[in-house]
Amino acid sequence: MLEPVRRTYSSPLRAESARRTRVLVRDAAARLFVDRGYVRTTVRTVAEAAGVATRTVFTAFPGGKAELFHEALAAAIEGGDDSMPTVYASASRDGDPVERILDEVVGYGADVLERAGTLMLTSIKSSGADEDMRRFAEEGARASAANAMTLAEGLAAHDLLRPEISVQRAADVLFTVVSPQVHSMLRHDCGWDIDEYRNWVKAMIRASLLH
Repeated sequence: MLEPVRRTYSSPLRAESARRTRVLVRDAAARLFVDRGYVRTTVRTVAEAAGVATRTVFTAFPGGKAELFHEALAAAIEGGDDSMPTVYASASRDGDPVERILDEVVGYGADVLERAGTLMLTSIKSSGADEDMRRFAEEGARASAANAMTLAEGLAAHDLLRPEISVQRAADVLFTVVSPQVHSMLRHDCGWDIDEYRNWVKAMIRASLLH
């Protein structure tokens, strides 16, 4: 007699429910990481904030807190419709190329920091107390430095940097000015609004790097 074929049961409703639970848990964790810090946040407190069982958190995120933080940060960074601008594309369009480049570069950086800056800062602040956070902070710094170098190379290629400014110096300035630390100090500690912050970053880049 032939064995009955076992079929994998897949329910769209069940999959959607699992996705919603995952988002609910992830967002609750993101709030706690920012409010309490990574070290003080536990899977149990995430479960309580999300209104689910601790077992549900581990089912959705088997990697525990580290996976939760990674997912929360990735969702915040990727949460907008924007993509990193290129100096080459910006400079090729009509109008003042310098102003357009500044608008696009600073606008992109500010939007990412508005969404993800507090989580980035959480990893930096917790890096001395937790190995996972140290890894996240180091990876974030490398990615930011690489983006800054790409933009600096674009500025140099279009002869927008002052003669005494090297590409590396320009990358260092961009890396520093458009950083989660500076963003947090001005936006949260000093209470600047987003337009004040953007205008300051543009002015700093102009004064420090450009003709």
